[in-house]
Amino acid sequence: MQKLVIHVKDDAKLNALMSILNEINFIEVELEETKTLGLSRHGDLRKLFGIWENRVISLADIRQKAWR
Repeated sequence: MQKLVIHVKDDAKLNALMSILNEINFIEVELEETKTLGLSRHGDLRKLFGIWENRVISLADIRQKAWR
């Protein structure tokens, strides 16, 4: 079995495409929704280096703020 991935840019046209594909008897259609968090997968981790450099914080402070 072959697998074909189609990226639909316009969600309004997705229903029309799905109905056409469902009519073809030799095609099985599986809808897989992607979860977008608004985060880029291509971020630069090095930009985060040193963000806590001048901050004095203890484990007790973190725990106290977490349980509020």
